[in-house]
Amino acid sequence: MQAETDIPAAPTPPVQSGASARGSLMVPRKAARRVKIIDRLAGGIIRFGGASVIIAVAAIFVFIGREALPLFLPAESSLQEEADVPGFVPVPGVTVVGVDEYETFAYWLHPTGALHLVALEGWKPADPIAIPALQKHTLSSAYRSAVKDHLYLGTKDGHVLLAQVRFSASYSETGRVVKPRLVEEKLLRVSEAGSPVTHVFGRHDSQGRAAFAALCADGSLAVGSWEEGGDAVVERVGGQWMGRPTHLAVSEGGRALFLATDAGRLYHWELQEDRESPFQIYQLGDGGRRVTAMDFVIGDHALVLGFNDGRVEQWFGVRDNADDTRRLFRRIRTFESLPAAATTVQPSGRDKGFVVGGEDGSVRLYFTTSGRTLVRQQAAGAVAVLCYAPKLTSLLATSTNGHTRVWSVRNPHPEISLGTLFGKVWYEGYDRPEFTWQSTGGSDDFESKFSLVPLIVGTLKGAFYGLLFAVPIAVLAALYTSQFMHFRIRALVKPAVEIMAALPSVVIGFLAGLWLAPLLERHVLSVVAMIGILPLLILVAVIGWQQIPMRQRAKIPAGMELALIIPLVGLALWAGAQLGPWLEDWFFHGDLRQWVYDAFGQQFEQRNSIVIGFAMGFAVIPIIFTISEDALSNVPQHFISGSLALGASRWQTATRIILPTASPGIFSGVMVGFGRAVGETMIVLMATGNTPILSFSPFNGMRTLSANIAVEIPEAPVGGTLYRVLFLAAILLFLMTFVVNTVAEVIRQRLREKYQAV
Repeated sequence: MQAETDIPAAPTPPVQSGASARGSLMVPRKAARRVKIIDRLAGGIIRFGGASVIIAVAAIFVFIGREALPLFLPAESSLQEEADVPGFVPVPGVTVVGVDEYETFAYWLHPTGALHLVALEGWKPADPIAIPALQKHTLSSAYRSAVKDHLYLGTKDGHVLLAQVRFSASYSETGRVVKPRLVEEKLLRVSEAGSPVTHVFGRHDSQGRAAFAALCADGSLAVGSWEEGGDAVVERVGGQWMGRPTHLAVSEGGRALFLATDAGRLYHWELQEDRESPFQIYQLGDGGRRVTAMDFVIGDHALVLGFNDGRVEQWFGVRDNADDTRRLFRRIRTFESLPAAATTVQPSGRDKGFVVGGEDGSVRLYFTTSGRTLVRQQAAGAVAVLCYAPKLTSLLATSTNGHTRVWSVRNPHPEISLGTLFGKVWYEGYDRPEFTWQSTGGSDDFESKFSLVPLIVGTLKGAFYGLLFAVPIAVLAALYTSQFMHFRIRALVKPAVEIMAALPSVVIGFLAGLWLAPLLERHVLSVVAMIGILPLLILVAVIGWQQIPMRQRAKIPAGMELALIIPLVGLALWAGAQLGPWLEDWFFHGDLRQWVYDAFGQQFEQRNSIVIGFAMGFAVIPIIFTISEDALSNVPQHFISGSLALGASRWQTATRIILPTASPGIFSGVMVGFGRAVGETMIVLMATGNTPILSFSPFNGMRTLSANIAVEIPEAPVGGTLYRVLFLAAILLFLMTFVVNTVAEVIRQRLREKYQAV
């Protein structure tokens, strides 16, 4: 029996006193409590920061949306005043009505040859203004220009009086005081026989030169011109017409003359070419359809015609062929019809809007560019005369019974609709509908063009050419750097590429616009030849490298082959420079720019999409390279080892194992580069010519949404149409990047799930 062995018992720790025991336990508890407090504080700060970012982004989006939303709000109008003009009954063709720019007075031309005035506030009559010349010559017809209240008055003895209603404002302690007065400019004889002037129409240009047309009762038609300090000229216009003349219109400067008859025809003279016969005769319709109201929209390029069936149309000249020297007038737009025949048209003096009155008292405010009906109101009876206030804030309609209604109008953005923003619009002077951005002009008669399509296409075009250049270089460079390059060279190359991302975009744009663009313009074929020659030389070098014995190749450390590529790059540059001029002489008759224009009808602009491809690509490459290289370097090593152990080459491993596994990260890098390219401002601003044209040609420039905002916002009046359209462009830019990034994230997650199980 085996003897039992005594095992010594473990020493019992000495029992500590109560105070010392509590002290040893309190220290860890305090530390734990402190750590918990710090963790909670850090977590709260992180949550607060994240929520703040989300709230800030949402607030920015709300602010931008609030600035853009008024573009789509409807026009507002309300009845402001309603009264009868004391002792006054309008006479069609004779009575005209106007409102001063301060909206203090309204005036009517009385058939007796005096101006009757009413103060709009309180509808208080003011002292009438006599027209001295009409005390000797009886008034027979009249026309008022919407711009600066010029009057053209025909008389029963064959004269035309040019006059102007002027309003002067003075200020005192009691407020503003507006005083009206009438200035007689010139009295001209247009009928030697003294035949009454039945229709008169006129225009003053910005230099004060007047041009007018007058039709007399004996059928004679005359046009005239007058300039202060110069001689007056009156000339006869020849030609025959069918039916009774109803309306007359002459354009600014006396270039074109139009005459409408009750036979449904419109006669068009080009006065600077032929005064003896009409240039063109237009049949306006069948079945008794005839013009009952006619006037020019501001600018005198487009006619507005109202018909006896209530239709309202816009006509202006277009060319069938680019070589045509004359423009034939055509119906371009048909607006919402009136319930009854149109009786009068009054154009705006500031924009492309106009007001039409109807036989049933209907009043409609239209806008030509957008084709919209902005205001619908009802007068007390058949509308005799209309006035659209100079500041476009009031409408005045006087019925044939003398009853007048005044409406206040609020319509800050009449030219905006989904069609004008995103659809083709037929602008005045254009031969066909087009997508065009041209926000400002030199005068009030300019037709604003706010199509965002060229800017959206320009944004995508710039990003496409930038990524077309950047993605292959960045991804392949990242693959070579992470898998094949010697670690010593990698330690130099990767930081150098990352430093490229810190280069200011304004510097890249400056170099691209002033140095690269002229260089490519002169040597574009040389550059194309270099791009084609370099891969061929590398392919030949690789084949030659394989022919070298392994013993000799082993003397060069793995990953140092890059040094052999540098001479090939230099050789490709030299060969391309030598080959470019020869290619241009042989294939393009020595002038590539002229060949591009002859073959495609496209101008070869110096600052074009090719320049953007290089410049934008140079800015985007560091971002895509860095993210892609990190993704490729983080592929698990056992994937690589397993592939090599199974007999795959390094290249097979890189393309079939490493590249697919890292594809989610590479895709993220490409999308981040796309976001940079879409939001880039200075490079496209300086290197593209900043031309907002819709063209997919690589030889044309572009303008992007971001560059357009940078260019236009300093000149945009706060709250104006341009200002709000630029905010709308910012929303589109935001939505574009948001949608693309969302789709990219979905694709990235699917790729990640696909290769996660490998």
